[in-house]
Amino acid sequence: MVVAALAAGCHGHPNAPHPGTAPSLAVEVGKPGQTLRGIAGDGTRMFAARSDGATTELESRHGTVLDWHVAVPGSAGPIATTGDAVIVTLSSAAATKAAWAVPPGAPLAIRGEPGAAIAAVDAKSGTAAWRLAFDATEWAVITSIAADASGVVIGGTFSGTLRAATTVVSSAGKSDGFVARLSPTGTLAWLVRIGGPGADAVQGVATRADRTAVAGTFTAGADVRGTPLQPFDEKSPFGDGFVAELDVTGARLWSQSFGGKRDDTVAGVAIDTKGRVAVAATIRDAVRVGTNEVTAHGPSAGLVFWLSPTGEVGATTLLGGSDFDGLRAIAAVDDRVVVGGFFTGTLPLGKHAITAIGGDDAFLATINAAGDIESTWQVGGPGREEITALATVPGGFLAGITHSAAVSIGDDRLPSPADPTGGAALLERPAP
Repeated sequence: MVVAALAAGCHGHPNAPHPGTAPSLAVEVGKPGQTLRGIAGDGTRMFAARSDGATTELESRHGTVLDWHVAVPGSAGPIATTGDAVIVTLSSAAATKAAWAVPPGAPLAIRGEPGAAIAAVDAKSGTAAWRLAFDATEWAVITSIAADASGVVIGGTFSGTLRAATTVVSSAGKSDGFVARLSPTGTLAWLVRIGGPGADAVQGVATRADRTAVAGTFTAGADVRGTPLQPFDEKSPFGDGFVAELDVTGARLWSQSFGGKRDDTVAGVAIDTKGRVAVAATIRDAVRVGTNEVTAHGPSAGLVFWLSPTGEVGATTLLGGSDFDGLRAIAAVDDRVVVGGFFTGTLPLGKHAITAIGGDDAFLATINAAGDIESTWQVGGPGREEITALATVPGGFLAGITHSAAVSIGDDRLPSPADPTGGAALLERPAP
């Protein structure tokens, strides 16, 4: 497993992407058999969470120097930083028998198969700070996390009855999404259910000050705080996508649905410095977003679309060619977003295109609110590459990448990992 920290930016102009040429620093940070699950940074330190499925290793680095690492029971999901803490999400049946000491010796019982929890450690020392279980009578999975100085927002999916602290919500059908907001010290502010009688899920959250953006998938009959989400076809068994904004109390401010005749998935959501919301998704066939219709040219394609601070649909950007393409993650960087995705064959990006080196490759791209692709980095090699996570850091962003063989990231190259299942890289870049 490798961390590569890139120290200079890649600047482009609309529809003229090009790879970065900055020098990089490669540091071994992992062990064979682990998978990179979450990344975060605070502008000084980089944090990574890796898991073998039963145990998570969370670590902090200043460049090449390892500050600390701690073992956490359960399998990690996404992570984030707030104040002096690193917040790690956990979802695992193994965690139900775990006893991670806060205070020393106190067990944390997590009900559900799997169950879910979040835990905080001190960013400077790795010392355990606080924990909160999300108990489910059936199951619960945390899919997304966002944090700033005002607190932490998590999103996920559950079935049955879900409890956090003393707040309880029950699913209305097969599965529902949930969103929760906590203080920086772990006090639950609110817990909200989103869904209906079918299979519904929250797959992305974002926060900026007292604003919370939520994105996910839904089927007919779902609602956000009592306001119905409009599906593309009421009789279709396939899921559509939604995006909504909640206020500081968890009340709905606005919501918007998007979709088509086939299943669509959501990769995440972001809020830029001007209060605009951007959604990343993978679509199949034709999709309606507001009054816009976007059609994938191949079996699937990535889609980024913007909404105003009051929920009006703005620019849309299609990222896909004639093959199987899509998006994995999104993060806001100042007044634009960076997205990470996958592609096979040749991927058109504005007026240019990139071609996969192996069977399939990954890519990073920055997109502005006008829908223009400003710059890209191809992540390719003879093996398999995947963008696992993106995170905003002061002045730039981090990207987590897994790879099974030698990989080129723009002009930077990383060697094959000792364990093809454990290779990973983390890229740090300033704002473009």
